[in-house]
Amino acid sequence: MENQYKYTVCIHCMTYNHENYLADALEGFVMQKTTFPFVAVVIDDFSTDGTADVLRKYEAKYPDIIKAVYLTENYYSQRKSKKPFLEPYDSQSKYIAICEGDDYWTDPYKLQKQVDFLESHDDYSMCFHKVKVLSYNMSRDSILYDHLEEREYTAREVYDKWTIPTCSEMHRANIHIPPVPKGFPFGDIYAYLNMLRQGRGYCLGFEGGVYRRVQTGVSSQDNEKMYIRLIHQYEQMLQLFPELQDITLRNIEIYRNELAANYVFKGSYKYRFQKMKQNPKLIYRPYMLKTLFWHIMKLNKNIIIDL
Repeated sequence: MENQYKYTVCIHCMTYNHENYLADALEGFVMQKTTFPFVAVVIDDFSTDGTADVLRKYEAKYPDIIKAVYLTENYYSQRKSKKPFLEPYDSQSKYIAICEGDDYWTDPYKLQKQVDFLESHDDYSMCFHKVKVLSYNMSRDSILYDHLEEREYTAREVYDKWTIPTCSEMHRANIHIPPVPKGFPFGDIYAYLNMLRQGRGYCLGFEGGVYRRVQTGVSSQDNEKMYIRLIHQYEQMLQLFPELQDITLRNIEIYRNELAANYVFKGSYKYRFQKMKQNPKLIYRPYMLKTLFWHIMKLNKNIIIDL
């Protein structure tokens, strides 16, 4: 392995209000057993809970591994890039691994296994592994990544099912990933597709971490904003990745339908939904079904979204 790098791996960890979870992520970093040096850059995005206190404890205990950044304003809400805080370490590293502050690693040899793979497969730009899902809604999410198996995955496969668990990914630091376009709610899929334009991607067979889904109080208004942002992202993806146009168009249609349904619940039909909830027999009245169906179809066809 080349000695031109100070670190073989730089871990990127973004955290915000993860007081109850961050220790798991940090323990996953410091327990790694490797034959090479690595560093973890942990950026606290101006948390309002005790996240910074947890980070300070680990920073003091493991100063050679944990490199903490405490932002004095929330960069995510302002769409400001955190790249300037990462570049000093990325430029001295051969590989980059990702783990958000509410996810964590469970295999102490995770980094070693991924580095060994990339060292022996020059034509691969990135690799990832299986994870366990820990969610407030396990009946829905438990099988989220059950389809993963040890083999190569194409960009089309990754995009079609958003195949790569963020906490499992490692890529070469010299891969060029353009800045995430303004307004994208999810930059990870954009980054993965750019990586796979510059090399191949492989899923290793081991389970190396936990992807955690935390429950949040999401209102219909929050859903509406997210649907609009997702439609905006997919419309830009049409231009950025024309070879995946069919998948993109399908997803645009899905989220337009979701948005239309959300408007129905918020609008003039809210009263009828409340009445049907109180008396389920009302749903069998033809005018209820007919009017509701017509309204959804009208919104879906004629909806105008100000992006």
